[in-house]
Amino acid sequence: MKTPIGTYAVVRGVPRTFDQAITPTGPVEPIDVPLAREQHFAYCSALEAAGLRLIRIESDDRFPDCVFVEDTAVVAGEKVVVAAMAPESRSGETAAVERRLRDFMDVHRIEAPATLDGGDVLRIDDRIFVGLSERTNGQAAEQLRSILGPDGYEVTEVGVRDVLHLKSACTHVGDDLILWRPGYLEEEAFGAYRKIVVPEDEPHAANCVSVNGRVLIPAGAPETRAKLHEHGCTLIEIEISEARKAAGLLTCSSIIL
Repeated sequence: MKTPIGTYAVVRGVPRTFDQAITPTGPVEPIDVPLAREQHFAYCSALEAAGLRLIRIESDDRFPDCVFVEDTAVVAGEKVVVAAMAPESRSGETAAVERRLRDFMDVHRIEAPATLDGGDVLRIDDRIFVGLSERTNGQAAEQLRSILGPDGYEVTEVGVRDVLHLKSACTHVGDDLILWRPGYLEEEAFGAYRKIVVPEDEPHAANCVSVNGRVLIPAGAPETRAKLHEHGCTLIEIEISEARKAAGLLTCSSIIL
């Protein structure tokens, strides 16, 4: 059995082609690639400040979205499950992540016709919630259940509506506390958790990174920040304006191990 890594974060650089990344429908401001790199540097520094050691993967200009490394794999215990991303432009992103992690972890893969984005997978202790979205299907959830179930993980499928990923509407911020955008996920799946309701004018704040007693929160979410303070959270505020232009949120740019 391979030794688990411990407290690390996988990150990948911002490619020169990031301004060609997949963007939401409708008009979007052009992505400022140099600014995106500055913001990504600050993000990586915040992860280090939270006590994580970084596993860095070089950017690849062939894949404009490759900085969003979260979508490429799911990690649980000593296993890494390599995703099968639906967008053809992203299908080549997983290879570098698999090469980097195979020396540390047992590698498994989601196989077609299943499709899965890591942004649709939320792990809370031994529970794994899988969002059924435009990017992730039920076959992927079944494969995850087969791979991770023997290790004691309970895999629960969750319907996703009108957002890109499950973690666009819900993330875990410690103990039994989650951030929550009402109306986008099947609420009954999360009945065991206390919810901090995120205001509709701060949708990006539903996606935070919680690690080692700290919560990374995106800039521009004063109401959510105040609610997290009320719950005793230690916060690190991060600006991700350029990633948001490509539908990227805080969890998107790392895989926490």
